[in-house]
Amino acid sequence: MAGTQTDEHVSLKLVVNAETNKVYFAEAGKDFVDVLFSFMTLPLGTIARLIDKDSKMGPITLGSLNSLYHSVAHLDTQYKEMLLQPSNSAEDFCNTLKLNIDDTGPKKYFMCTHCCSILLSFTTLRKCRCANNLTQEVFLKHFCNGFVKDGVFIITDDLIVMPNSVDYATFSLFQNLGIRNPSSVKEMTINVTKEKVLDLLKCSLLSKSCLTDLLLEKKPTFQSSTFLSSRIENDSGIKFKLKLVIRKSNGKILYAQGEKDFADMLLSFLTFPMGGVVRKLGGNSSVGSIDGLYKSIADINENVYFMSKPAKNRLVDPCLLPHFKLSIQILPIPRPSIFRYYRYNEFINGTCTIRVMIFKDGERENSDGKLPEMKLLNPETPIANAEGFVKGPAMYVATDNLVVAPFSPISALNFLNRLSIPFNDLKEKDVTIGLKECLNILKASLTTTSALTNGLRHLLTEVKEEK
Repeated sequence: MAGTQTDEHVSLKLVVNAETNKVYFAEAGKDFVDVLFSFMTLPLGTIARLIDKDSKMGPITLGSLNSLYHSVAHLDTQYKEMLLQPSNSAEDFCNTLKLNIDDTGPKKYFMCTHCCSILLSFTTLRKCRCANNLTQEVFLKHFCNGFVKDGVFIITDDLIVMPNSVDYATFSLFQNLGIRNPSSVKEMTINVTKEKVLDLLKCSLLSKSCLTDLLLEKKPTFQSSTFLSSRIENDSGIKFKLKLVIRKSNGKILYAQGEKDFADMLLSFLTFPMGGVVRKLGGNSSVGSIDGLYKSIADINENVYFMSKPAKNRLVDPCLLPHFKLSIQILPIPRPSIFRYYRYNEFINGTCTIRVMIFKDGERENSDGKLPEMKLLNPETPIANAEGFVKGPAMYVATDNLVVAPFSPISALNFLNRLSIPFNDLKEKDVTIGLKECLNILKASLTTTSALTNGLRHLLTEVKEEK
């Protein structure tokens, strides 16, 4: 998805404290705001890969996300690419960004090379009506131009975004930001490159002074927050039986043992777009400046400032692509019928290239009905038919920081031996968890390296007393 040019940049005008270099706010145009908003479309697996990259600020650690991501490399699964390089469901909106840091390859589709078939597949294993496999690779035709319309936007140090309009009082903004005297500030303009966008992503996940950190090229430090359990209105029928191994002396979970559905659930976190995570957690992910950014996007009038209502929905209410469907689902996946696929012939220098255009119902009309509609074969494959990311039947174990691995008594013994924990300091507890606990673990995975202990703390109240 990422562009190939490396010298691209966008300008960002900053209003800075003249003495401390603390950024009060910035003025930015569409190009920068589109990039900033695109953070909400990034799957957690993509974020884990990006924040591990070197840059001016160096790699960072985000809770247990890094260890969950790296544990995939050691699992026996044919779907590693889906977890390590998950597709962005807003790829069609992000592809035209001037600075796109998402280096995930474009989503591939396949059709028949032997006839003018209207059949489309995610995989080359499906057959056409003419009995040949669908092997011709086709890519999406991108028709979107980012998220917001041209204009000037105000961005605070903690990434609250506001349109430059009469709805926002200028002098109240100055006072709220602590600006008492015009002579105490200075104006600066910086060129934001892809490397700086990567650093801004890192800052947004850990800090509430993102623009200042970016200006000073200062590595953000994690700002801890009190873990609050998620409020769940509907448990969705999700149930997992787990055996927890707990250290009695400190009440921490060493690991949880469960069946493959539990491992699939944890691994599926990597496919979740950040905006979907914040929405599912009720706007309270406690991740850096992300919640404030999300709320400010939600508050902006889509009819005035966004390219379209669907452009805003891709940020504040994103969904998973159909091929991520699991038997037990936390984030919603729309019905396959909600997407429509059309064949588009693109002529460049006299050469015809076949593209696929995807519209959600109501997002865009089909060019007066001139484009032939294509049928996507079994859009829930391959995960749903394979019954998950990992193989079964088998038992799996997840450590407190969400390293997922196959379980065996020998591996458990080796793990406990490495920690030098005596058996008399251990306790086992059988629990059943539902959607509330799954979301608690998801939230804790982004804020702490003790994701299981924090996510399941309400189930451990009596353990530390028993010594």
